[in-house]
Amino acid sequence: MKSYFSLCAAAVAAGAFTLQSASAVVNIYGETAAAGSNIITVNIYADLATNTLVSFGVRLLYNPNNLRVIAAAKDPAVWYLSDGRTRYPYTDPDTSTPGEVLILGAKFDGLNPRQGVTGQHVRLGNVTFSRLSPALPQFTLALGRLTAFDNFVTASGSVLDTAADGIAIGNVSTLQMLGVTRGPGGFYVQWQGGSQATQYLQRRFSAGPEGQWVDIFTNPPPTATTVTYTNPIGTNGTSFYRVRAQP
Repeated sequence: MKSYFSLCAAAVAAGAFTLQSASAVVNIYGETAAAGSNIITVNIYADLATNTLVSFGVRLLYNPNNLRVIAAAKDPAVWYLSDGRTRYPYTDPDTSTPGEVLILGAKFDGLNPRQGVTGQHVRLGNVTFSRLSPALPQFTLALGRLTAFDNFVTASGSVLDTAADGIAIGNVSTLQMLGVTRGPGGFYVQWQGGSQATQYLQRRFSAGPEGQWVDIFTNPPPTATTVTYTNPIGTNGTSFYRVRAQP
């Protein structure tokens, strides 16, 4: 039987590395996903404690020599202004400064003015880039506007920007699948990533819902920038691979 390999679309580059504070009101972090080899999207999320937010402001920093912004947006299903009948546009993400994207968001509903936003894994916005070089993308998260502006405000009016245990800003870690090649010992799976998260190489034999992802290799930190794993060829004709990372 001739053997084949496949890289599922989500596995080309997908990962999150979050350094969170158990006591912070808001934990901010990023997750990346790739569509093909030249397009990468950073999704920015927040884990919110019991306090509800009515506004936020974040910046995503990147190297403009390696990446070009092609789209940026807030999550309009979560962040919007409304008089109870009509939703009104709010400021779009600012991509005018090379090397950074500023995303500001607010939630005000005239039917429930103090509702705000709360919950886990709440998406603040996303930025999509085209890659200008083969260098592994690096991203940094920061507060939005730094002077004369309140970024993170709760429904009760508290400003969290400078409050003790108000905001915890985590990292954005990018995993990049470099490829899979066949050799004498099996399939050589190679990827790049950060050094401070545990990496899990997973495999399944079907792209359908019946396919189960199984860990076949665990790579604890500190990890090398580029990793190669040899997966012996078995009796299955097709293999799908992906890499995930967690602190």
